[in-house]
Amino acid sequence: MNMLKLTQEGTRKLENELQYLKKRKKEFRNSPEKDFIMSRMEEIERVLSSSITWPVVREAADFVEAGSTITIEETVYKERYTYTIVHPYEADPRDNMISVHSPIAKAAIGKTVNTLICVQVPAGENLTYNIIDIQNC
Repeated sequence: MNMLKLTQEGTRKLENELQYLKKRKKEFRNSPEKDFIMSRMEEIERVLSSSITWPVVREAADFVEAGSTITIEETVYKERYTYTIVHPYEADPRDNMISVHSPIAKAAIGKTVNTLICVQVPAGENLTYNIIDIQNC
């Protein structure tokens, strides 16, 4: 079985949510959401038991993989973006943490620095980016 890779922050959030749900389990006993809450607890326990936590220290890497922090530059307007590619459980675009299933991550995984990637966005157009930097834990 492949181990899921979670950031330290992602692991901490899941552990805190699980502890919160466990503490309030008795309150949920007669709640209509009981089944949902129990399945959420099982899901979190399953994720945590089959995951490893990335260390905080990051260093230059040869290619993009889950856990990489990448800096890309849009080829037309030269705008730069930095994203960390994470497991879907901790994806949060507001914090520049994108899912491995996102279009940018799918295009970048396995690529190296100075590689052009083409990303088709939902509106149908294609955006081209150059991978400027890759940092892995």
